[in-house]
Amino acid sequence: MGSVDLLLHQLEIFAVLIFVGIIGIKTNALDENYLSNLSKLIMRLILPIMIFTKVINGATREDMLSCGGEVIVTTLAMYAILFVSGWVLTRVFSLKGNYGRVFWAATMFGNVGFIGIPLLLGMLPERGMLYMALFSIIDQIMLWSIGFYLTLPKEKVVHNSVKENMKNLLNPAMLAIFLAILCTYMEWKLPLTINQALTAVGDATTPLSLIYIGGSFCLYDVKRFITKIEYYAIVLIKMIAIPVLFYYILEYFHVSKEIAVFITILTGMPSMAAVAMFARVNQSDEECALGAIMITTVSCLATLPLVAYLTNF
Repeated sequence: MGSVDLLLHQLEIFAVLIFVGIIGIKTNALDENYLSNLSKLIMRLILPIMIFTKVINGATREDMLSCGGEVIVTTLAMYAILFVSGWVLTRVFSLKGNYGRVFWAATMFGNVGFIGIPLLLGMLPERGMLYMALFSIIDQIMLWSIGFYLTLPKEKVVHNSVKENMKNLLNPAMLAIFLAILCTYMEWKLPLTINQALTAVGDATTPLSLIYIGGSFCLYDVKRFITKIEYYAIVLIKMIAIPVLFYYILEYFHVSKEIAVFITILTGMPSMAAVAMFARVNQSDEECALGAIMITTVSCLATLPLVAYLTNF
């Protein structure tokens, strides 16, 4: 299956799972309170388990030492560029308060879990999961530090002490990351039964997240999202311009071709579902995140093949 066919297939599954969430709301199988509890379950238990199992099953100590530096440095560079881009876009469109903070987070973080992993495993079957395991270490540290911080309501950021804000970093996902790094470096393996059970739990992250998104779409006026020009700026800047430019920068510095392709694809991902769940849990502007997710996810059907064409990979 070619990369475009694989992408289309993943988006079809994405649409079906979102539709399941919509049906859940329409049939009263789901409601707003249930969605709130579901987001907490995903963020505090199921997602951390997924992070842990993906890392310990996707990399060895030797693998980390051989290509870890290149993956980690390029990942840090990617997030530095996206961080600055998000800040610039919030200033260009004069986005203030919680809306501006959540928009910034939606610009930085992409939907790696559902679209990125399947696509990359199809394109890079031999080393794709290794790269993803290494990428996930930085990705989750960034998400649970900067991403979580940006989805905190402004009043909490202002009134909380630095010590209280730092406590937000001591969460299940961060603990899962550092435990996974330790297990991988020490070459500790889980017993087969426990590993299979935890992997099964972690695999529930994607469908539950998408059902949550579909249900959440029903709680807001989706038509309003279509008219917000700032969402299309994310598509143009984050999903087209930056990936293409970044690819040629990596090529100029003679970064491995596979790693350059890997990072370029992840840079162009649509907005991450976790941002919406963060915003809900933190009682910030969830609607902003949902709008970004909807517009960018639909747009990636065209932008990802376009980026592949413009970079010739």
